Amino acid sequence: MPSKIQILPDHISQTIAAGEVIERPASVVKELLENAIDAGSSEILVELKAGGLQLIRVVDNGEGIDSEDVAVALQRYATSKIKTLEDLYTIQTLGFRGEALPSIASVSHMTITTRVPHSLSGTRVICEGGEIKSISEVGCPIGTEVEVKNIFYNIPVKRKFLKSIRSELRHALHHFVRLSLSHPSISFKLIHEGRMAHENLKTDFPLVRIESILGKEIYDHLKKLEFEDGEVRISGFTSLPVISKGNSDGIYLYVNRRFVKDRMIYKAITEAYRHVIPAGKFPIVILFFTIPPFALDVNVHPTKTEVKFKDPEKIYQAVSTAIQMVLEESPSRLEEVVGQTGKKEVPPSEKVQSSFPFREPWDPYPLLDSGMKEEEIPMVRDGGEPPPLHILGQIRGTYILCEGGGNLIFIDQHAAHERILFEKFKKGYETQSVTSERLLVPILIELSVEESFILDSAGKAFQVIGFEIEPVGDKLYAIRSIPSFLSQEDPKEVIREILDELSFLNRKGKSTETIDGILVTLACHSAIRGNFILRKEEMEELVENLTPFNTSATCPHGRPFFFILPLDDLKKQFKRK
Repeated sequence: MPSKIQILPDHISQTIAAGEVIERPASVVKELLENAIDAGSSEILVELKAGGLQLIRVVDNGEGIDSEDVAVALQRYATSKIKTLEDLYTIQTLGFRGEALPSIASVSHMTITTRVPHSLSGTRVICEGGEIKSISEVGCPIGTEVEVKNIFYNIPVKRKFLKSIRSELRHALHHFVRLSLSHPSISFKLIHEGRMAHENLKTDFPLVRIESILGKEIYDHLKKLEFEDGEVRISGFTSLPVISKGNSDGIYLYVNRRFVKDRMIYKAITEAYRHVIPAGKFPIVILFFTIPPFALDVNVHPTKTEVKFKDPEKIYQAVSTAIQMVLEESPSRLEEVVGQTGKKEVPPSEKVQSSFPFREPWDPYPLLDSGMKEEEIPMVRDGGEPPPLHILGQIRGTYILCEGGGNLIFIDQHAAHERILFEKFKKGYETQSVTSERLLVPILIELSVEESFILDSAGKAFQVIGFEIEPVGDKLYAIRSIPSFLSQEDPKEVIREILDELSFLNRKGKSTETIDGILVTLACHSAIRGNFILRKEEMEELVENLTPFNTSATCPHGRPFFFILPLDDLKKQFKRK
């Protein structure tokens, strides 16, 4: 009886191996660009036809390949970058596995023309489907030219899975942009169908390359980032909250100049911006990590787009701290809109800890109740200074309308107050200044099985925020203490809201965000509601507490809390401009 397990023929195993590295024409562009960069090139040209489906040609002026090495370079695992096993853990180049050229050759018609500086002539090798057809001596400039035609011609099934020309070109452009961003000292050109699609001239200034690729609008809203923690150094640029994207394509991560995708770093970035930009939006972040090669493993993925860190927690904290430092130093959006004119200078730390004395229950007219006439209600703050924004009024008891800096500003009072309280509660938690208030009579609350599980799991978090909740029976709990800033009217409702929020976070795999979930719910519950009339000085105090916030563009749930309408736009509506 013949054996069921057999060794795969070479042509099948080579096809499988090639498929791990070459997924589409863009994969070829990436591998050839990385080889050109490793060769010390200062100029690289990429030419495509039909999005790379018909032709991919990459030309560089690097060190070239010796004539005796050309044939060897087309064999699997042939590389000049590794000699010993230890070399795998000191990788400094983008390529090193020796799989790119043989993988490309096995699924295309490939021609390599190359010349080294000390040689008067070059070498040309023609390969079809992984088989070398000819090697000859030719005249050519110093460097290497790789021409790839008819990718996957010998694997029609895989070719069927390729997308449209436009889609394949977009994938190729992604790799072109990623590598161009990280190597501003190299000139990159991309030609498609004979027309220049993109050109990045070499420069000594990374921001010049960023402006060339991402555009002036993004360039104008980037802040420089520098951070160092022992052997980990991070540099780069991160966006102000006034600009964001609907996807994560604007996040570029480089580890020792190698573009990588890393969920942990993405999470650190999105968490840093969580309460800064609207939910579903992403910042523009370009980070360069300089890490000793021995502190990471780059040999964890065939396409080399993933790395493994020796100390991932340290990297996470470094990214989070670095971005938060930049955001804290940045002006708030309201400050940018209204400028500094008429603004009373108050340290942000004092604003965050402001008592902001909204009353529970709310009394909208306490001064009138005390006998003061409405026209006698003061409309300026202590010291006679005007508020930073001129309050025009309230719309449907929900939105505060202001004027300042040539703009109309509409503020969602609930979302805005929610943000103020969240920052205040968070500061209290971080400084361990949250105080508890013991109830005279404990309040009993009966929970579901899921709610009980969540409460038991998050018991310590509830405690540090100021709750004392004790189990007294099966799914029955006694609320004995609550945070002093929380109303005693119905703490059971608040606790249920918190448990709902924590349940949502658990479903989303965000169980580590328990404290934030509790603080967000407390802020939401304690904030003034919509459809609630405010006195003018109360609106002024609300707005005043917003302006010094660093990058406070959203409420803790990620919703924007203000909308800006330039007065020029209003003039256009009335044909005055």
